[in-house]
Amino acid sequence: MFKRRRGSKKQRPAEGAVLDSLAESGDTYEREATEGPYDAADAPEDDIRRIDLGAIRLPVPKGVGFQAQTDAKGNISQVLLTTGASALQLLVRAAPRSEGIWPEIREELAATVKGQGGETEEVEGRWGTELIAKVATKKGVNSVRFCGVDGPRWFVQATFQGQRALDEDAAPELDEALTNLVIDRGGIAMPVREPLPLKLPPKMAEEAAARIAQRKAEGGDGSRAIIAAGDTPRPQVRRKPSPRPKR
Repeated sequence: MFKRRRGSKKQRPAEGAVLDSLAESGDTYEREATEGPYDAADAPEDDIRRIDLGAIRLPVPKGVGFQAQTDAKGNISQVLLTTGASALQLLVRAAPRSEGIWPEIREELAATVKGQGGETEEVEGRWGTELIAKVATKKGVNSVRFCGVDGPRWFVQATFQGQRALDEDAAPELDEALTNLVIDRGGIAMPVREPLPLKLPPKMAEEAAARIAQRKAEGGDGSRAIIAAGDTPRPQVRRKPSPRPKR
């Protein structure tokens, strides 16, 4: 039976040496249905609107905006949900078949933040053990909250920014989106911690390609575009990618 592991510390496999689907080849497991985020095998039959991004089906609740950074082929490098003065950045990785990786990733994130002169604090929050990071900038202290969810052969890193980083009640719509996220891991063997491939739906991908082509025609050298959907304006929060642990 697969259960999310939030507290136990596991030894990290040698870098690049283990493929997630081969880590325990020959073993079988019974999985219990999750309560969200959901594995595709356990996804509920509901009427929630979700955007199909390949490895994930992303809900966009009312009042929430969706932004994706993408190349001309629709391959996504960053997913952001926004509402008011809060944002949620999502990263989904391959993980071992039967053990969680959040404790070790949390340690590495803390080390990265401290290496940049920042401070971190572990707290028990809505998503289990969470990491609040604070880094001083020219405009003041920038705070983010890292949350992790271990699933069957996948791991979700959720980074809350803006007001939601310090106030759990600031943006319930973002927690709703995370709860109703569906992960379709697929059966392809991947290195542990490798980001799962995300891709825009065809119409959005066409829009991204057109924007990039227009920019190049006007003399620009950009190779990426930001595609947005939903019904909320852009928040006043940092858009710089969050620190990521090494693979």
